[in-house]
Amino acid sequence: MRVTNQMISNNSLRNLQTSTQRLDTLTQQLTTGQKIQRASEDPVVAVRALKLRNTVSQLQQYKEKNIKDADSWMELTENSITSISNYIEYMSGYCTQGSTDSFNNNDRSAIAETIRAYKDMIYSEGNTTYAGRYIFSGYKTDTSLVFSATDAPKYSYKITEEMDSSNIDIKTVTVNAVDPADLDKYLGGTLTYGTDAYPQQQTVYRLRMSYDELAENTAPTITYLDDRGNQQTLSVYRTMVSTEKEEYYKDLGDNEVRYIPETGELVFGKNVYTKLQNTSSITIDYEKETFKQNDLRPEHYFNCVQTEKATGKTVDFEITDDDQKIEYEVNFNQKIRVNTLGRELITHDMGRAIDELADKVEEVDDAEKRLAELKGLLTNPKYSNDTAAVQQINYMIADAENEVKMKNQEMQALFNRHITVFQDFQTDVTTLQSDSGARTEKLDMIAARVADQFTNFTELMSANEEVEYEDKAIEYSSNKIVYNAALQVTGGVLQKSLLDFL
Repeated sequence: MRVTNQMISNNSLRNLQTSTQRLDTLTQQLTTGQKIQRASEDPVVAVRALKLRNTVSQLQQYKEKNIKDADSWMELTENSITSISNYIEYMSGYCTQGSTDSFNNNDRSAIAETIRAYKDMIYSEGNTTYAGRYIFSGYKTDTSLVFSATDAPKYSYKITEEMDSSNIDIKTVTVNAVDPADLDKYLGGTLTYGTDAYPQQQTVYRLRMSYDELAENTAPTITYLDDRGNQQTLSVYRTMVSTEKEEYYKDLGDNEVRYIPETGELVFGKNVYTKLQNTSSITIDYEKETFKQNDLRPEHYFNCVQTEKATGKTVDFEITDDDQKIEYEVNFNQKIRVNTLGRELITHDMGRAIDELADKVEEVDDAEKRLAELKGLLTNPKYSNDTAAVQQINYMIADAENEVKMKNQEMQALFNRHITVFQDFQTDVTTLQSDSGARTEKLDMIAARVADQFTNFTELMSANEEVEYEDKAIEYSSNKIVYNAALQVTGGVLQKSLLDFL
């Protein structure tokens, strides 16, 4: 084949261009650190880069945001559960101490105040927030579990509470309290100190609703299922207003149903209790018009109707069996629950049990103060020289001492019974604590796995897209030598012209 000078020139220029392009590619790779600048340069690398970048981006989202958010939420939850567990343990200690009546008279007022403070501390844990969201309110993360001082006065509720016969308990109370203020009435003849005036214990059957200080002007509606499964209605025989406090449990008829709004109790006579003791369903509809700070909000616990007092606007709330899981995606196709439902952790029974203990301690303290006041009247010049007055005071002192003794017995029995009650609360809280701890451990394992995946895929992405500088530097040096040689050879070829051959 005939080879012309033009062919040699063209081939030289073409090869020089190839060397130039190769050197340019190596220069870009070394200056950018990337294997390719455009997808067309290597489609396989480009496609793999898109997949790996997407994977790394998702892992980074899980590692730096989702897992950290989930961990923070769960850490707050565990801290609150631990605090509640500690408060219940403290209450168990008070129950053990109170069951032996080791409280002295001077301490009782402080003890009642401390017991109520524990209730407030338990309930206030229900308003723990994470990033402005209430962590114990289920899906209603914008609504507190417990009323704040601002929200409490705004609303009234109609509440439907479901119970059964196991919620009915027996309450022992002391009636006919001795009151020093009645002394002058006895001496003046306006009151008679008779056989029915002395303190005595009485047993009543009661159903305690979840709230106290209920509406006095509207009696609750009580329905139950009889032994044939038919729905029956109980009528409230008498609503006891706060001015009748001394008569709350006195002279209760066998067929009577009393509604005590102040304490949030329904008390039954023996015949009514017989009707209810085997029922599987008791439904009570009642109204509560006033709430205080640290009261549990009904919409998290009951089917109810909320009324905004200022506007009259009503909202219906319905409780379902849905456990309202809030889940975070923490890895590919892997979610973890971060929340614990407040109604499972903080119950009305906790608060009601604490209030009952505090009330009983205050009752004993009040009885002892009245006894001390009566004893002081013996030295009062107004009565000390009056034989009839001294005799009446001594009668009242004897009865007051008996009242103190009976109320002390009731207090000890209540504390002793509540040892088991608070142990049951502790068991429930510990179960939730264990569940939360197990989920935290699972999250820790997932976090470690995601961290490893992030490292591995980041390395794969780097290997797919980035150059090895040492190898490329050697390749660049080799190609530069080739390029310079090509320049020299091509320059020699292109120097000759037609004149060189004439």
